[in-house]
Order: sequence, then C-alpha cells, then structure tokens
Amino acid sequence: MRTEELPVETGQVFTPEIKAEIGHTRKYMLETLAMLAAPIIMAWYFYGGRAPRLMVISVLTAVLCEFIGGHLIKSLPTIRDFSAVITGLLIALCLPASVPVWVVVLASAFAILAAKLPFGNARSALFSPAAAGLAFVTICFSDYVFAYPAIPESGAQVGVYGTPTFTAGMSLSQMLLQSTSMGGDAANYLDILIGDIPGAMGTGCIIALVGALLYSAVRRRKAFGVTLAFLVTCAVYAFLFPRIMTGRFQSVFMELSGGMLLFAGILILPYEGLLPKRFYGRLVYGATAGLICMLFRTFGTFEEGVVFAILIANALCGVCDKMPVSRWERKAHAKRRRLAREAQEEKEQEERRAQWLEADAAATEQDPVETTEAKGTPETDGNEGGGAHV
Repeated sequence: MRTEELPVETGQVFTPEIKAEIGHTRKYMLETLAMLAAPIIMAWYFYGGRAPRLMVISVLTAVLCEFIGGHLIKSLPTIRDFSAVITGLLIALCLPASVPVWVVVLASAFAILAAKLPFGNARSALFSPAAAGLAFVTICFSDYVFAYPAIPESGAQVGVYGTPTFTAGMSLSQMLLQSTSMGGDAANYLDILIGDIPGAMGTGCIIALVGALLYSAVRRRKAFGVTLAFLVTCAVYAFLFPRIMTGRFQSVFMELSGGMLLFAGILILPYEGLLPKRFYGRLVYGATAGLICMLFRTFGTFEEGVVFAILIANALCGVCDKMPVSRWERKAHAKRRRLAREAQEEKEQEERRAQWLEADAAATEQDPVETTEAKGTPETDGNEGGGAHV
C-alpha cells in the first residue's frame, strides 16, 4: 500500500483511507466557508476593521494550537482539512466586536486543545469544538461575551469592552431577557433582517443566514433536516410560551432572530461528523437541541444558551441513533444490498471465467495436439486407386 510518510517524530503514515477522509472533511469545510462568506462581509461592513482582525487572530490561534498540540501528542496532523480554520471563524463570529483579544484566544485554544485533540480530529470529536470554546468563555467571562457594542457610525471604530470608548447597545436577546418588545415599526424589522442591530459579529444579518440555510437545503440534506427540526421546535416553544406581551408571532420572530440561535442552528449544530445516522434520530437530535436551547433562554442564568444545548445534544447522539429506521431508509438499504450482491456475483463470474481461461491455456501448453494432415492431390488418389484395381 502506497503511503505518504509524516514527519519522523510522529512515526505514522497517511494511508489512502486517511487521505480520503481528510479530502472529504476539507470539501465540507470549504463549503462551510462559502456559507460563512456573507456573515463575514456583513460583520466587516458594520463593525469595521476590528471584526476581520478578531477573525484572523481566532483562526491563527486555532491553527497554531492544532499544529503544536498535534505534534506534542504525536497524532496525525489535520491542519490541511481546514477544520481548525472553520472553528476559529465560528468562534469569532459568535462573539461581539468589542470583546478583548485574549477572550478570543482563550476560546479558540480551548476548542482545539480540550474539545478536539483529545478525541483525535474533526472526524472523531465527540463534541463541537466551536460550541465548547464558546461555552467555556461564556461561563468564565460572560460579561465580555454578552457586552454588545452599538453599531458605530460610518468611519468610527468599535471600542473594546471596559475602555472609555466602549458604547453599549441593546441586542434582541437582552430585550427578550427584559421582556421588552421591538415594536411594530417596519424599520425595526428591516434593521434586524440586514443586521443593523447590536449583537455578535456574524449572527445579526438574517438575510445572510437565510442564504446559508437555502444552501444547506440544496447541498446538505441531512444537516438541513436537523436545522429544520431545531428551528421548528424553537418557534413552537416561542409561540406557546412568549417572553413578550406584544404578540406570539413577534415573539417567534425575535427568538429566532436574536442571539446566536439561527447562526448556531445552521452552522454549528448540524456538523456531519456528530449527526445521528438515522433520519428519525436526526429529527429528535435537532428537536432536543431546540427544546434545551429555549429552556436555557427562559430559565438559565445567561441570555443565550444555544452552545450548551448543542453540547448536550452531542452527548445524546448515541441515544438518538437508536430511533427506528424510516421506510425510505429501509428501501434504500435494501437497494444498496441488492446492488452490492449483484456486483459481487458479477465479480465472482469474472473471476471464474478468468480461472477457466488460465487453466485452458495451461493445459494447451503442457499437452500440445498435432494437427498436421497429409493432403494429396486428386491425381495421386486416382493412380493409387487404379493400381489397386489392376
């Protein structure tokens, strides 16, 4: 088997199977990067140069931690699959633009060193690294995580939380926590749709996130099912138990648009490496995450609990996989088995035919048959016949 050797200190090799896994993960992460393009651009537009700087710092921290940590534990290097890059971007986009740099560094470092490398790589992790990193800084430094700055004027810079230049804004999550309605003005709805409202850097523009959701519906059917179950559960809960008194539908809109809920439901929760394999299991997985998320929002200490809901859903993935197999999955499985059986039978026939031809050729070489025949002319035959008659 041909392999590509790793650095000498690891003593390991890249087999073709591992290369295929890394290539598949790289393709998935590049698709995720395409889905993140619009939120990244909108974060840069609203919060200026500080937004991309925080993203770059977060990505560099994640990549460096994966590189150093992988060499320390002598594991296969997985920087080439871009999973660390996506983890760093997800963490940065879920934090406010006013957060200090060291909070971003701690979140990305925890995500890689504590939630990813101990379990191997992005394909074998038991928990979402991005959710784990965000949960860590939420518990330890909640004041920094939920200190959302007001949208700066054109050309103005975002102040760091805790400095005199910081100007606090009111996010939708904070409004819901205080049972404050957004009002019925159409301009308020437009501001929310385009992201012109205080919040985490990459989670505010609803139009950009809807575009990512549509991309998921076309290219990631399994992930889309999880996201849909998650969002429907959150919407039903918000409708039945509104936290504002100005209408149930406005409650649904504010809950789905506020905080990291929509962003996490589309881009963090449905990572393919952590999803149940069965259809009903994925629906239960998404619905469970949605219910836990809304319970955290209603009764929890923090204004946003979606990352904790995702981690709990990750832990319940094995339970969700015990759900019954759906009818179309049974049909698909039976079809795959039939095609595999037909392919195996055809392969066996080809092998038997090849063995028969080899045996026939060997027999011909060992016992050649003489086929030379003496052929006479008609005149000779006639003379021989005449002589005999005389």
